[in-house]
Amino acid sequence: MTPAWAATFDRVCDRVNRLTEIAIGLLIAATVAVTFLQVVFRYGLDSSLSWSEEFSRYAFIWAIFLGSGAATRRGQHMAVDLMREALAGPARWLLELFIALVGVVFFVVFGYAAYLLTANAMGQISTALEIPIALIYISAPIGAVLTVLHLVNGVLQARFRPTAPAARTDAAAL
Repeated sequence: MTPAWAATFDRVCDRVNRLTEIAIGLLIAATVAVTFLQVVFRYGLDSSLSWSEEFSRYAFIWAIFLGSGAATRRGQHMAVDLMREALAGPARWLLELFIALVGVVFFVVFGYAAYLLTANAMGQISTALEIPIALIYISAPIGAVLTVLHLVNGVLQARFRPTAPAARTDAAAL
């Protein structure tokens, strides 16, 4: 049976992911709209928007890093399932735990390095939009935090997920 705190954590992760996916959708829609507007201005009005390329690039960067956490929540990152499918019971649980822990370590290190780069970018301003570059760089540590959040939640939910009585073994109570 899933403890109340683990179920609450899962609901929080679900809400965070919904907000993240809404933000990703808005960013992609804005990228498409601004790119379309640039085409209209360039070829229809024989003029150009000086900021459209930079906006589209930065919105896409944000969508990518936010998307890492959303993909983790949905279990949609690329994976080789051959070994996982070959294992069952405790061996499979240990493999999934190992994979999640490697992911957590990677994204913690990545997030920390991205944070240092963000701090280093303080004071730098983008060319066309004239916004702090740190506002773009901060997307990487935020994406790393979201990914770690969903990796940890995935481990917790797998740990406490109830199994069908026929499939339960003595060691399935991990």
